[in-house]
Amino acid sequence: MVSVAEEGMQNDAQGIAWLGRNSEGQANFLACLEAYFEYGINLRVGGFKFLRNDQKP
Repeated sequence: MVSVAEEGMQNDAQGIAWLGRNSEGQANFLACLEAYFEYGINLRVGGFKFLRNDQKP
């Protein structure tokens, strides 16, 4: 079982927009976690190289 708790954002337009973006990221992470546990596939390898300044996408 996985439990996620979010705190710190206000209940306004900015906080709700943040919640939507953050929820998408959590769903992606959980899907990757499922692939790893069920099939041994690491879908996150290299997935964030584009965020590093020294790597090209």
